[in-house]
Amino acid sequence: ALVLSSILKSNAETGNGALRLIRDNQYSDTQAWSSGIVQIYYGGSWGNICDDFYFSSDEADVTCHQLGYTGSSSFGTTSSITQYGTDGNATLIEDVSCSLGTYLTLLQCSVDDQYSTECSNDNLDLVLNCYTTRIWDSPYRGQIRLTGGKYSNQGLLEIYCNGEWGTICQDSGSFGFLEAITSCSQLGY
Repeated sequence: ALVLSSILKSNAETGNGALRLIRDNQYSDTQAWSSGIVQIYYGGSWGNICDDFYFSSDEADVTCHQLGYTGSSSFGTTSSITQYGTDGNATLIEDVSCSLGTYLTLLQCSVDDQYSTECSNDNLDLVLNCYTTRIWDSPYRGQIRLTGGKYSNQGLLEIYCNGEWGTICQDSGSFGFLEAITSCSQLGY
């Protein structure tokens, strides 16, 4: 079986654009939460997305899709949805706009990494509630996914074929760098 990590990454742990959901300043390696404070790996560190004005259901859906869910049921800020606590991480991006097309990942959308001073406190951190249905619960033939990874851009590469999910085998060197880049591109990385 082939384990694939985002090809264009900034360090050995994860790559730019990976997303995770946290609660009470904690990330769970063992449980896939469908709601929490959204963090993004950007510029070499984990941080927050500021929801000051532009974030809408388009951006919320792209975020949930990247996390492997069918869409967003609701979104807000840590000041309006308090059940997930706050964290001390810095804001890394704001003014996310995904309204001009269909995007697979948040960093394909327009983002601003020069955030305003109003985004420097924790009460505008993005909180997201995704539907609990996974996007691969109703797959199409040839769809690929990453499973079992620590973050959204890591894991075992699987393909849907003949009515079931299966792994892609790397025998006799038939899956190389070009195939890895193509797979990452198809996944939006």
